[in-house]
Amino acid sequence: MNSTEIKSLATKMFNATKKNLADARKYNKENNVNAWTRKAQQVDISVYDHDTWKDGKRITEYYVFNVDNKEIGKCTYRSDIESVFREFGIMLDAQKKVKGWGGLNYTNDKLTYNVGVWSDYSVKFIPKVCLADSVCKEYASLQNYINKYGVGSKYGNKVNLNNYELFSAAMGGKRGRLWDEYGERVFLDNKPKKCARLLEELRKARGTKDAMICERGEENYIDPEEQRYSAYAEIECEGEKRKYLLITIKTPTGKVKYETKIY
Repeated sequence: MNSTEIKSLATKMFNATKKNLADARKYNKENNVNAWTRKAQQVDISVYDHDTWKDGKRITEYYVFNVDNKEIGKCTYRSDIESVFREFGIMLDAQKKVKGWGGLNYTNDKLTYNVGVWSDYSVKFIPKVCLADSVCKEYASLQNYINKYGVGSKYGNKVNLNNYELFSAAMGGKRGRLWDEYGERVFLDNKPKKCARLLEELRKARGTKDAMICERGEENYIDPEEQRYSAYAEIECEGEKRKYLLITIKTPTGKVKYETKIY
């Protein structure tokens, strides 16, 4: 693909993503929604290879781009995939600056294709784009406190906790393993009661000479009892995908006074 074709496909993907997010936000604003009736302000993006077989060998004819399971374009070469998503990311970053779109955020990941018996080929892509609600003032207070007093676990550097960084989302799986993130990502930024409680706990636990150590992490959490039963009975299971900040408060002598994961 040349640069014009790459930009054209990225623009189609951006327009479809923007429309889906705007439609979901409009629905949620105009209707008395709850956790069950709310439309997810999130778009899932995927790229699938379209293969044929010839002389006993699998041949990839082209790659299909989908936005929320709807095809929006194709490309021929794997290298084009990364180019399209690079352009797509530029468009998303520009949209963040538009009034009302400050909650726009996305994740980066890798698509890996098997290209032979001994080798794989990976390209960068953006699998999810979210339009979160505005940051609550309780999160801003919690964020300021962590950024002021928190230090990294390895080098004692500042934490620099950003907006829309910590979240949880529903996951499903089978036989004690989770693999499908199907729920809308719920950001800590939009949980005022939880943020207020966490800030109160941190203020009570931390003394002036204590160290508040913060370490970022990610996990697919499942209740241990459900995991054991699901694995034993070979049935479906549910859990959460979490991107969290592990906070540990220690005294000058190294005694742990408080520890929690926030997400």
